[in-house]
Amino acid sequence: MATKPEFSQLDDTSNVERCEPASDEKRAMMPKSGVDDALQMALDSQEETWTEEEERKVLWKIDLVLIPLLFLGTVIGYSDGQAYGFAALFGLVEDLKLFTATVVDGQLVLDTSKYQLTSGITSVGGAAAQYLLLFPAQLLPAGIVYGSMLIYVGLTAILTIVCQNFAQIMALRWKTNEQPLRLGITIAGNAMGSLVGIGVDFGAVKIGGVYAASRWKWIYVILGSCGLFAGLVIMFLLPATPMKAWFLTPREKHIAVRRVMGNNTGVHTRKFKPRQAFSAFLDPQVYALCIFCFTFAFCNVATSSFGGFLITSFGYSQTRALLLFLPASAIAMFCIVLAGILGNRFPRHRIVVAIAFILPSLMGNIMLWKTSRDNKAALLAGLYISTTFYGSLVQHYSLLAANIGGHSKKTTVMGTITIMGALGGFSGPWAYKGSQTAQGYPDGQIATLSLFCASILAYIILWFYYTYCNKKKATLLMEHPELAADPMIAFMDMTDRENPAFQYAR
Repeated sequence: MATKPEFSQLDDTSNVERCEPASDEKRAMMPKSGVDDALQMALDSQEETWTEEEERKVLWKIDLVLIPLLFLGTVIGYSDGQAYGFAALFGLVEDLKLFTATVVDGQLVLDTSKYQLTSGITSVGGAAAQYLLLFPAQLLPAGIVYGSMLIYVGLTAILTIVCQNFAQIMALRWKTNEQPLRLGITIAGNAMGSLVGIGVDFGAVKIGGVYAASRWKWIYVILGSCGLFAGLVIMFLLPATPMKAWFLTPREKHIAVRRVMGNNTGVHTRKFKPRQAFSAFLDPQVYALCIFCFTFAFCNVATSSFGGFLITSFGYSQTRALLLFLPASAIAMFCIVLAGILGNRFPRHRIVVAIAFILPSLMGNIMLWKTSRDNKAALLAGLYISTTFYGSLVQHYSLLAANIGGHSKKTTVMGTITIMGALGGFSGPWAYKGSQTAQGYPDGQIATLSLFCASILAYIILWFYYTYCNKKKATLLMEHPELAADPMIAFMDMTDRENPAFQYAR
């Protein structure tokens, strides 16, 4: 027989009953700390009702402010990230002496290990800082944290132009049903950032002027300035929580909070709970999600760092390679938005949708690996098809948003996931060896194919795990229906495993 969860283990809430709707007397018993920031607002508005029209209006206002700001941030962030690969095509590698040339058997062989290291070192810096950022991420408003990061990106981009060698560039580069579509639009900023970035790159290298001898520097002057501007805008306009949304009326804030109660993941809690953080490392789903995050970052950084070189290896010029990379970015953006639409249309099949976007990439990388080097059309087709895996990122973040409860656990999981992504980003460039350019980087293609297969397997295991957990909780609630009787349970800052009413999206 299933047993009742031990609510006494919850921080600062062990003496609060949760099996009945909250009365006025019970409100007085609610703890002042350790619960979700939205709890008091939810209690105050418990008797309020609203129409579907009002809720649609609130959702529209939220979308109109948040999505453009987040989209802008991802556009700037990705434009900066991919700029390094294209700057390398236009003199950065030569100016900073990031290669060595040797003659082997009468042929000139380039060693690009320094470039590979500088391409991936930012990921190592990101990994080192993740857990240090957990506290400010939980304590400070989201706009301050996100805006500061973009300002930092802008500053480092501008400082790139003063670097003169390997040592300097190394030092500088340390650094539940509505969710899928909105995540898709936001994440599409990555692909849009690639399109915008390529446009900026293409225009920047034609400016000349003071940087005529090192045209790649204009890329960082423009993107760095845009990063500073976007960071300041986001810092002032992005609200931390629905309770702090400057564009909502008091009633609309109540609606915004109450409408997400069914997620059972809460809104925001300022108190950091070590027990929740530790529980993240005991959760099997985290490790499955880490495998995909490593894979995605590996492929993403490898593509952004070596995509231009790969196209030039087909026999195209540097400028032509820049333009031919545009369709790859467009396909990635299309897949991201499509994944968001499919996620909304099939909210119970997010893992299946994710796998469906990985499978074509497998075929694309096989084409890049096995196609004859003189078949330019097939090689380009393989490159374009290989970018469909970007669509799976929407489902990945949708699963993270829907299936991790407890604010301290969520921030820890996001830190862990980001570290795995950072390690994947650092590893990606190393699989693409400069000596294999003419062969289409076979070692890189093999590594990518292996990781895609590992991700598909991890997702399949995750599907069975979520199914098992949902059945187990459904049985528990059938035997103890009183466990989910309190509608305020969503704001008690419980983890997904502690909350008896929590059901995993899969």
